[in-house]
Formats: sequence, C-alpha cells, structure tokens
Amino acid sequence: MEPRQIITLLAEDDPVRNLVRLMLSKEGYSVLTANDGQEALEICGKFKDPIHLLLTDVTMPGMNGSGLAESILKKRSEIKIMIMSGATGETIPNENTPYAFLPKPFVSPTLVRCVQRLLNSSFKGNCYESDLIGTSKL
Repeated sequence: MEPRQIITLLAEDDPVRNLVRLMLSKEGYSVLTANDGQEALEICGKFKDPIHLLLTDVTMPGMNGSGLAESILKKRSEIKIMIMSGATGETIPNENTPYAFLPKPFVSPTLVRCVQRLLNSSFKGNCYESDLIGTSKL
C-alpha cells in the first residue's frame, strides 16, 4: 500500500507530536493528530474511513497508550499499533508485547522504516534503529 493511502492516528501529549507528524507527512502518510487518548478515541469514532495505524505514546494524561490501543482495537480490529516511549527499564515491553514498540528518541528514517515494517507484516516487539539499518546498538 502506498503511503498516501495510509491513515495514521497519532496520539501524543508532548510537543514531539508535531515533529512526528511532520516526519510521516513528509513521507506521504496522512496523519490525524490527538493531544491525548480521549481525543484519539473521539477522532477514531468520528473518522469514517479506515485508520491503518495507531502511533501512541506510552504515557499520556488520563489514558495510557496501552489502554488507548485496547479501546481502539475494540472499534477497529484491523488497525496496527505502535507504541513509543522515552522511558527506560521496566516500561519497555519485552518481545512478547502485543504491539510494536519504538523507543524515543528516534530519527525520521527509523520511524519510517519501523512504520513500514509494521504495516507490511505482523511485526510485534521492539523496533530498534540497529535492527532496521544494520548498525550495532550503542
């Protein structure tokens, strides 16, 4: 599927939301943005066309990214889920996570490759830059 046909719902309470939207838009993805989980649910309910990807932060006020993902999956079972976070340690999911996970910070090529990987397969687990471009983790 061409990026222009992909609708992404981006839920992020941090100013990084605008940067991520710009990164995806520059690659041709259509991006709906929400400031938090509740706004994302409202957009999901009102938007009639398919939404192919939910890209959400782990930590947001009111509803965390996992809770948002579960709620949206009840309404749109075919949606792909990618959760991102700058947190470390126990908040980073293990390889058995039901979603794709992208650690922050990341650069645009990493985001785009991870999105493409998720959309083109049933990828789940951690999406590291080193896995995508063949460099070793620092």
